[in-house]
Amino acid sequence: MQNSLLIQAIPYEDESPISFLLRTSKLNLHSSISNLVGKDKYQAIIKKSLNHHLSDEPRFSLVLNALNIDSSYSFLAFKRAKPTSRSPRTLGAIEISLELLELNNIRYCPLCLSEKAYLKKLWMLKPIYACPIHSCFLIDTCPNCENPIQPKTGVQNCACCGFELHKAPIKEAKSIEIIFWFIDVLNFNSNILFKDYLACWNAFNEFFKFDRSNTDSKVSRYVHEYFHNPEVSALKLSALINSRINYSHPRVQLIPFLKYEKKFKKHIEVVEKNAEEYKISEKSISKKLRNHQIKRILQVSRFELDKLIKNDYLNLGKKELYHGKISSIDIERFIMGLVNKDKPTAYTQETTAIYNEHIDLKKISAVLKINYETARKLANIGWFSLEQDELAVDGPKQYSKKKLYEFDSKYILTTHLAKQLQVNPTNLVEKLASIDIMPVHGPHIDSTPINIFLKKDVQNIISVDLEVIQHYPTRTGRQKNKLGFLAKSTDYYSLKEAAVLLGISPNKVAVLVQKGILSKDKNDPISVQIKTRSLVNLKNKLDSEDYVPYSEATKQLNCPINWMKKYWCDTGFLHIEDLIYWKLINKNELTEVLKLKEEYITGAEASTLLGMRHSHITNLQKIGIMKPHYLGKGDKKVRLFKKEDILKICN
Repeated sequence: MQNSLLIQAIPYEDESPISFLLRTSKLNLHSSISNLVGKDKYQAIIKKSLNHHLSDEPRFSLVLNALNIDSSYSFLAFKRAKPTSRSPRTLGAIEISLELLELNNIRYCPLCLSEKAYLKKLWMLKPIYACPIHSCFLIDTCPNCENPIQPKTGVQNCACCGFELHKAPIKEAKSIEIIFWFIDVLNFNSNILFKDYLACWNAFNEFFKFDRSNTDSKVSRYVHEYFHNPEVSALKLSALINSRINYSHPRVQLIPFLKYEKKFKKHIEVVEKNAEEYKISEKSISKKLRNHQIKRILQVSRFELDKLIKNDYLNLGKKELYHGKISSIDIERFIMGLVNKDKPTAYTQETTAIYNEHIDLKKISAVLKINYETARKLANIGWFSLEQDELAVDGPKQYSKKKLYEFDSKYILTTHLAKQLQVNPTNLVEKLASIDIMPVHGPHIDSTPINIFLKKDVQNIISVDLEVIQHYPTRTGRQKNKLGFLAKSTDYYSLKEAAVLLGISPNKVAVLVQKGILSKDKNDPISVQIKTRSLVNLKNKLDSEDYVPYSEATKQLNCPINWMKKYWCDTGFLHIEDLIYWKLINKNELTEVLKLKEEYITGAEASTLLGMRHSHITNLQKIGIMKPHYLGKGDKKVRLFKKEDILKICN
């Protein structure tokens, strides 16, 4: 026989399934959901829905049925995209991986809880680390006893100490635009985009587990930067890896990103270019690595890795002692050439097939990524010469692989550096000299025919640094000027100057030029010179009283940011002035909508006023109790209701 409840809670449209059951338990004076259902019945429900969480539709529906509650309330629960327990849960058309869901502990906004005592489904998503309405951080531990908030006794009090949760101190979240952006990603309804987001989240989350600093807000911040400012994101990752260089080799630290190598190709390149020297010491941290991780670190196939293990090139001892996991320090020794001298080592795909101490010019040019003639010049100088007792008697001329790797780990050629920075190699040496970065070998130093830099000297250089160097001493008689740039023409601003004026990074200014929002001097193909007129126009628009920020417009309209576009922009009432990093709304258009809202309200606002689910509004409309008005300035219309009609129903 099904339970007969004294009181049935009415769910909110955006309520979490746990919240609804907790409120129902509290209304019926039960201390927990299992007590509400009955312990025997609850155990039976668990057996019927093995590998399901209470927030999953199968188990949640069984609980509703046991309590004789309307089965349509199952819309609160998550559906699975596939049948397995690790399958993504669906939210609209989006498939959300379990890694992004907080299913076991409660997270809440104190201000929302004080307004209406229920928990929102959106708070179960880890990237929603702050309340998009009140711009404050969500709370996941009791401010009084500091225990995680368990879903046991209602939604208003801590299950451990009874603290009134809505009285928790408020902590302002300043990076709230990251939350709005994530909500936009959800509303975009693209699983392709969301998979990219998930891959990025997983990579940064795993990376920050190293020092247990992987908070939801921190991971979200780095993911947001990856999508909006990839160059800065790559440089920050490089700096973070160098800050841990005493504990682990850069390739080992990169494991979370190597899993998604295509997405993080530029990041990996920047990290490896800027990597500081790593030495194995007592500070080195040993981690057990699986085969798939080792293959990514060494850039080898499964067959090649098996060969390395079988022939003991990794110096692991007998094959039968290997049980599927290898210490990261053993892999680091192999990468760095510290295994037995009679067992050669390698760290790139090009060299893993070479298992002898000798190497030819073709392989040298492949490893150093230079042309054959340049490799020959370096070899003739003696950089890679074999010792006397190693010289081959017959066959093509051979060189020392060990010396090659020592050279590659320490030096970089000008041509290779120019390729990495994607700049013209002409006068690159002179440009670097103007900022006191000099080659250690070259035609004007020791008669070496090629300019060679120390990698550590150029590891922090990025292409933007070189773009602003317009005047520098050269060997062709150019006027000397040791300043980064001379007094500029009033018609143009440099990339960095424009960035300062707009309060954004130089990389973002470059994007504005690319998108046509700012104009540059087309007669100067080497550097980016921003036309003053376009910069002033943009600055005036941003400071103009004729526009308000998009987020401010949503507040004035009391409209959630994820519905703003659908209600008021797609219907032609408001037009978004999209400036990439700023979204503006015309103030006159906003005033018209505000006047319209004095007489009309949306369906969502009507459901709030009436205290019922949004779907009930449609039902009332169908039976003629509420009359809709479809308004809009284009093909799409927004459904509105007269405010006075709704107030009559309320009364």
